[in-house]
Amino acid sequence: MRNPYLCRGGSPPRRLFLVRTHAIGDVLLTTAALRALKKGWPQTQLVMVTGDRSGPALAHNPYLDNLLTFPESWWFSRDLRKLAQLTRLLSRCPKDGLIMFHASSLVHLWGLLLRAPRRVGFWQRGPKFLLTRNVPLVFGADRYLGDIFLDLVRALGLQADDPKPEIFLTPTERQQAQRILPETLPGRWLIGVAPGGGQNPLEQVTLKQWPPSSYIALLKELAASYPATFLLLGDRRDQQVETIYQDARNAAVDVVNLRGQTGLRELMALIGELDLLITNDSSPLHIATALNTPLLALFGPTAAGALFLPGPHRRALQSSAVCSPCYPFGRAPQCPQPLCMPAIPVDSVSQAVSELLAQLGGPGHRRD
Repeated sequence: MRNPYLCRGGSPPRRLFLVRTHAIGDVLLTTAALRALKKGWPQTQLVMVTGDRSGPALAHNPYLDNLLTFPESWWFSRDLRKLAQLTRLLSRCPKDGLIMFHASSLVHLWGLLLRAPRRVGFWQRGPKFLLTRNVPLVFGADRYLGDIFLDLVRALGLQADDPKPEIFLTPTERQQAQRILPETLPGRWLIGVAPGGGQNPLEQVTLKQWPPSSYIALLKELAASYPATFLLLGDRRDQQVETIYQDARNAAVDVVNLRGQTGLRELMALIGELDLLITNDSSPLHIATALNTPLLALFGPTAAGALFLPGPHRRALQSSAVCSPCYPFGRAPQCPQPLCMPAIPVDSVSQAVSELLAQLGGPGHRRD
């Protein structure tokens, strides 16, 4: 198929660079586009450029021919000397085109400096000359971001229907995760809880987080109803994990604190072993979706329809606050009095967990 944007003489491009600078969850959501590109143009080399915190999410991806990462601190601190060095390096790499999973004019300008003859990206506002193909950014509270990313593939004349993200774990990574897991007796549920999130080098959106007091009440209620071991997941910045751990432990809840004890690949492998994950809108949500781990996701300021992919054994609870959701896409607004996440009742979350566990039938099926 001849394409006026990235093909020469009717043949597919030889080498495409793709850019998503940061945000682990958003980087994971590009994997559906990578899959569609490689299936449509199997001989085209795909090279992803992303930040070092997000890059491990794409390790071992069979649709990628190369993965280039850079320190995200260069981008967010506006280290012009380092960025200039990176730009010179990337501009010398041969490429037929560049696909940018961004609507930012700043990223589009960077793409222009990378000397790609054809540049495809989202356009929402600002100058159009930075791209050779401006794809309208069509988003909303009920449109999944993974499907929005596929619009860039569709603009190239390729078929792209399945927005589900993918993660590719090695057998060694799975074995290492099983060694990290606590010894659980047969018949006990292994439930992960990721109470943090909303943090990346660009912004700290703590209003996405369900209150620690709500998580504590939930764990106590579930522990009284089910034989379960709870794994608290998070990185070293998720201080609320410590509060939840101490209060749950004092209430004799079988809980294990893994905060700050895993890298991204280890976290992915652990989530792949869980019977169920309970999380806010954060990267573990997208990891669980990619690995088909049963999931309960809680949404307040962000829209479940934009970030949650419905599927078997997956549930989303959107806050009933009248202001929820307040933004489906882009930067979070400043909220002087966030009420949406505290408005999600513990009883509603507990009921949703009970329904998911009933659907699963019994614990341990993912670890057999």
